[in-house]
Amino acid sequence: MFEIKFNVTKKLGIIDNEDISVSEAIWSIYPNYDENVIITFGNYLIYLDKRGDIAGMYNDIIYMLKDLNENENEFQMSFLSSGFTVYWNFKKEENLITITPKWISAGLKDRETNLFVQNVREANFPITVNTDVFISEWHKLLKNIKDDLLKVGYTEDLENFEYLKNL
Repeated sequence: MFEIKFNVTKKLGIIDNEDISVSEAIWSIYPNYDENVIITFGNYLIYLDKRGDIAGMYNDIIYMLKDLNENENEFQMSFLSSGFTVYWNFKKEENLITITPKWISAGLKDRETNLFVQNVREANFPITVNTDVFISEWHKLLKNIKDDLLKVGYTEDLENFEYLKNL
């Protein structure tokens, strides 16, 4: 199972005219580090925040989605955020992808026990998910971020905004 849930941020920050990239703008518009993104990855919940984690991972998320859309059959993605450091190995077969993680550090919570995993390296279990579902879950989050960026006054001129244009 793969799912992304997030809170709609009610009070956004303000535009920083010195921001040149989407990552910098994400950092500016989310005023705090609330855990407002929860990813269900198999039997685990991953807690992230838009300001620090997603801002830092934005470019990697886009690269990952482009690789999936360009029909790459096997590739690796690394996320190196302070709260989420992992390598995901992707293997695509027809309309399914198998993601084999190699957790380095992450706030993984077991869905059944509701306890945080003490040794994340013991949680390296692959998941298989429909490719369209996986991409759709990321697109929901990215569309929300795009809408928030535009609400506070950022434009499509930001570096790395291209992917967001079609969402």
